[in-house]
Amino acid sequence: MKAIEKLFNEENALDYNEKTESLFFDAVKETFEHHYNSCEIYRKICENDNFKPDNLKTMEDVPHIPWIMVNVFKWYHLTSVDENLIVKRFTSSGTTGQSSHIAWDEASFKRQTIMREKIIKSYGLSSDEPVNYLCFTYSPELADTKGAPYAHNMYTTFAPANKKFFAIHPDKYGKQVFDEDECIDILKEFEKDGLPLRIVGFPAFAWRTIKRMKELDIKLSFPDNSLIIFAGGWKSMADEAISQEEFAEYVEKYLDIPRSSIRDIYGFVEHGVPYVTCEKGHFHVPVYSRAFVRKPGSLELLNEGERGLLHVITPYNWAQPNLSVLSTDYAVIKSNCECGLKSPYIMLQGRAGVKKHQGCAITATELLKK
Repeated sequence: MKAIEKLFNEENALDYNEKTESLFFDAVKETFEHHYNSCEIYRKICENDNFKPDNLKTMEDVPHIPWIMVNVFKWYHLTSVDENLIVKRFTSSGTTGQSSHIAWDEASFKRQTIMREKIIKSYGLSSDEPVNYLCFTYSPELADTKGAPYAHNMYTTFAPANKKFFAIHPDKYGKQVFDEDECIDILKEFEKDGLPLRIVGFPAFAWRTIKRMKELDIKLSFPDNSLIIFAGGWKSMADEAISQEEFAEYVEKYLDIPRSSIRDIYGFVEHGVPYVTCEKGHFHVPVYSRAFVRKPGSLELLNEGERGLLHVITPYNWAQPNLSVLSTDYAVIKSNCECGLKSPYIMLQGRAGVKKHQGCAITATELLKK
């Protein structure tokens, strides 16, 4: 797996150049050959498309690698290594809905961790200064093998934790609870500490807390180097969702944290790559993946700027054939972001279909309806 390791040894996750493109292609070719030879179901998918390892000759061939629809991982446990090599398993949903089953071997698990770390560092979001964390996600006792809480907790490792509070936690009976007033009390305590605040987790819970602060006319102030990282979307609370700019106005007014310090993360456990927004609010594609869009129905490859189903490719996972995944999200791919990064970025355009693709954020936000 020399080609894969060379790609993930690249420190700057957002530096698109000839070297990183060559490393990406070599890693994809190596990973594709492995899955083609080691997973019978994936090989049959490829044979059905008349696509073999020999077809992968240049970067122009990469978007034509046969994909697996994201929903397939809900119904089939696909692996390309022996089961005794699997060290980590995660699911995409909570207590409701059919779960996707994602598996990692040791090396793939490390690559996924390294990838996230390097993306955050490349944006300059890591710090050696102690901070207080308010986590709008499941506490470790409730997280189990859910993918989103695991990822949320990983975002509390990029600055030393002075204090850490999980907003969704068990009560004395073991039932999961969320209380806006409790979160406000925690924020007051954190303000007194005088340390930077870092908020991570589901945005719907943060919005409900800030709305409560508005009702009570409570305004707090945190240091300029505070940071907010949201992941998971609004899910079943979509009717309460507000624009990024409106949300930023409330955050600045009631927490004194500027818009540039609010970052969103898009991703799904079946793909494994976190797409983080720049200060302009765009989800940039790191050097460890590539993103395309396809026309619904025909699934033909569309040009930059055209709206279609998001198709993503990453070679990090050796254990499972999720190299090439077709999502259920509509998106547009663009370049030349005002932030100055050369990497293309994803503009999400909503969810395809009439039924929501279930995820653990849906289970979490059910608490807000009670």
